[in-house]
Amino acid sequence: MSERPTGATEETTGIPSGTCAYVGIVALYAATIVLGLALTDEVAAMGLAMFEDPGNVGNVGVFAAILLVATAGMVAAFRYGYGEALVRAFLLGSASTLTAVAFVALTGVGEIAASGSLAMGLPTSPASIAVAAVTFAVLWTYPEWYVNDIAAVVFGAAAIPMLGLGFGPLPVVVLLVAWAGYDAYAVYVSGHMQELAAGLGDLKAPIVFVVPHSRSFSMRDPEFDLMGDESSADGGPDTADGDQPPEGAASPARSEVALLGLGDAIIPGMLAVSAGRFLDAPTVVPALNANAPALGALVGGLVGMGGLLYLVHRVEGAHAGLPPLNAGVLGGYLVGAVAAGVPVTAALGL
Repeated sequence: MSERPTGATEETTGIPSGTCAYVGIVALYAATIVLGLALTDEVAAMGLAMFEDPGNVGNVGVFAAILLVATAGMVAAFRYGYGEALVRAFLLGSASTLTAVAFVALTGVGEIAASGSLAMGLPTSPASIAVAAVTFAVLWTYPEWYVNDIAAVVFGAAAIPMLGLGFGPLPVVVLLVAWAGYDAYAVYVSGHMQELAAGLGDLKAPIVFVVPHSRSFSMRDPEFDLMGDESSADGGPDTADGDQPPEGAASPARSEVALLGLGDAIIPGMLAVSAGRFLDAPTVVPALNANAPALGALVGGLVGMGGLLYLVHRVEGAHAGLPPLNAGVLGGYLVGAVAAGVPVTAALGL
């Protein structure tokens, strides 16, 4: 969600208010997807694809059901005040296990349970278990914004190939279109994601990129309230921006930061991974396992991010992140496919 900045920074420095925070958000978004692409071959070799049949469109329904059930459970916990500690433990546990996946993929040290096992994705060796345990302890005891941001980039990068490898061209395109629609509904119609964002902000879990306007900002302030009185989020929460809180404000709040939900990087990143893995096109950047469609998706996502940030800066109120992001990703993906000589029908999985 967002608020239009008052322009105080612009008056004194000539730099539009929030510009540095916006740049930080874009950098975190790009770093998550690029690292996810770089980990694709390793994650595939570890047998960690979420679905064994990537061409099955039914994977979209299963994935959506999992996310919707998780969303409903968290909203219920926040609404009625029960199980919030359990939700936080679950989120930090998930972040920690995915960090262990990234560690094993990057270093080759340790082991992770492969798909086909009930323990898929969980660390199964002393080294990987230690990484997960240390990560959990740090996130639980020191939830500062930059610690959470680093963790979100690392475990988000592990999640992108695990998910993207399970979706072929048609399923992943269907997923991006469907989830952009759900995002718009959740933000502009039902508004139920406002409760989710407010609750997740209180938990200080690393599922939202947070970049403050001021170096003095701290998420560890006892009175910290990420979303303030007005809040919003989406399947991966939206962006937010504004200036310093009014004089007399009791706590750090959303008006001091720029926000982007981790899901707004993971969902678009899945298309880039799927393109590099399943489309018959020459590899352009071997280190990223990226062909032209995958690079097109990455660049298109940055264009979509520019549109989203422009909207956030110019129009007051909450804004869904995935509609502009997914539109940019899909557009760039199709342009890259055409440039690589891949028929549009093949790129769409038709």
